[in-house]
Amino acid sequence: MTAFDPLLGALPAQDHDHDVLLIAGSRPEVARLAPVATAFADADRIRAFTVATGPDPMAVHEAYEALAVPADITLLLRENPGHAPAAVAATLMTRLDELLVDQDPTAIMVHGGGVTAAVAAQVAFWRQIPVVHLQAGVATDDLLCPFPQEANRRIISQLASLFLTTSGPALGSPLGPNVITVGDTIAANPQPADLRFARMVRRVRDGEARLVLVGLDRPASSEIIDDLPELLERDPDTEVVLFGDLCDDDAACRLAELDRAVVVHALPLAELVTLVAAATVLVSDDPELVADAPGLGTPAVLVDGPHPEHPGDSIRSILGPAVMSTVLQVLDADPRQPAEVSDGREAARVEQAVAWMFGLSASPRLQPPQPSSTDA
Repeated sequence: MTAFDPLLGALPAQDHDHDVLLIAGSRPEVARLAPVATAFADADRIRAFTVATGPDPMAVHEAYEALAVPADITLLLRENPGHAPAAVAATLMTRLDELLVDQDPTAIMVHGGGVTAAVAAQVAFWRQIPVVHLQAGVATDDLLCPFPQEANRRIISQLASLFLTTSGPALGSPLGPNVITVGDTIAANPQPADLRFARMVRRVRDGEARLVLVGLDRPASSEIIDDLPELLERDPDTEVVLFGDLCDDDAACRLAELDRAVVVHALPLAELVTLVAAATVLVSDDPELVADAPGLGTPAVLVDGPHPEHPGDSIRSILGPAVMSTVLQVLDADPRQPAEVSDGREAARVEQAVAWMFGLSASPRLQPPQPSSTDA
């Protein structure tokens, strides 16, 4: 087994004319690429290989597993690069180049503006392999916000052949037929199996509620739980989910008795990703979870912890007593607009656009389902 061989079995025999590597370097990227892998498999005209890599490849591998799309290739690193972007990029560049030489894909697909996405796009460009940039439209006019994702997105936009956006044009990319709106593919993931959470996510998406997601493990964070009942009383449209090791705390038990509050010891990763993406704000003493939140579109508060080395503008490190005032600031700034309605076909639109790029379809846009004659 080489360092980039799949950990689970062997790759299937190649039986398609075109194949795409779906390269993820973080859990938020997996949340967008996993539904795309399923859409490719359902259409069965392009072979998609899921790739787990990044600074912590096994965390990405586990995220694919949690979303029921096993990683076909887990690209292990020869050394731990740490968190500095230069070290991560240097370590990944050689490994990803080796992967592209070994697999010789027809194209690669990356999401967003992480370091892994930027490096993969650069290496693919050097190998003259087309790059598909998923969710290229999440961009700002500020090169430093979010940092370094916005700058990375602009770099990828200069290298990509196809831009798939959530809505509107892709900033920093040429406008034309290769800019296609597909929606946010995270909506195509399975809904939480726990009906309490499934209904909560629906209320949030319909604009009927806002979610404050709180994950606490350290005893020093217990004082935050004392403030949550007051938050529920202040905002009748706010709901709270508390999870983690502090759920046996007396204050947590009292919180569990209140309406609009759910207390659980642990959340499966698939449900955790969905809840983070739906939340108005995440509060946690887990730096890794807080670091994932901006990639899922959610501002986060890191409780009484050191600033992440590259936190971006959405992550704040707050001392325990000041956490709730920060949460209130985020809630007060929230526009309370319902999320864009999903039709569940975001990932299918991605597959259609890529099929068009390969000449397998006459149109880059997925046609809406036609009513059958029996519906008339």
